[in-house]
Amino acid sequence: MLQIIKIEWLKVKTYRTFWILLGLAVIIIPASNLLVQDITSRIPKQVQSLLGTSAYDFPLVWQSVANVNSYTSAIFALLLLTLVTNEFTFKTHRQNVIDGWERKDFVFSKLFWVLALSVLAFVVSVLTALFFGFFYGTSAFNMEGFYYLGYYFLQILLSLCLALLTGILVKRAGLAIVLYLGYVMIFEQLLVVTLKRFWGSVGGLLPLQTADELLPFPLIGKMLPGVQQYDNMVYLIALLGYIAVALWLIFRRLLKADL
Repeated sequence: MLQIIKIEWLKVKTYRTFWILLGLAVIIIPASNLLVQDITSRIPKQVQSLLGTSAYDFPLVWQSVANVNSYTSAIFALLLLTLVTNEFTFKTHRQNVIDGWERKDFVFSKLFWVLALSVLAFVVSVLTALFFGFFYGTSAFNMEGFYYLGYYFLQILLSLCLALLTGILVKRAGLAIVLYLGYVMIFEQLLVVTLKRFWGSVGGLLPLQTADELLPFPLIGKMLPGVQQYDNMVYLIALLGYIAVALWLIFRRLLKADL
């Protein structure tokens, strides 16, 4: 595995696009939370008194950061799509096999990026939550609600698995990015709205929506107490199931398809 990681490092070490996208993906996590914090700080005091606490006070800060960051996962997905489709564009995946890699080694090399980017996003999110909680919050440090960042980790893991699956199926960077963004930003959202309108909570069981149901913005939840949904465990099981199915499809495709 260390040899695989070393080879993957050599592929990106001088790849400027990779480092630019990675930098943007990391920066947007605290930047987006700074924007939300600025907006919430402008809420009139009368409304804030009704809500009872700030979104960036401990322990709500864990949930707030996880919710905001869930909307930035697509940038990490674009980065992964670029890496994966480059393998097919420049035929490096074939060269790896010619040089002695087994097919499963190539699969593991791509899953390494899925895990590495997910862990990076999680760590940056934890640091962001700590900074905002201590700097902008008024409550004492509290770990209650930290599990929301665990939900966020699973959300970005699923997002990257879907991006990887899209990349290996389409193989062309431009088309893969369009299809992925089209599904994430338009198609699934339309399905969610339609299903929720006619069948209620069923709409929350679509792949990426399962994580959204687990990551509501805390203050919004107080203003919409009557929203119908399943128990969190249902969404969590569905989310883990989608990750497992995506991984199975990735292995099946790369182990069986003609490289």
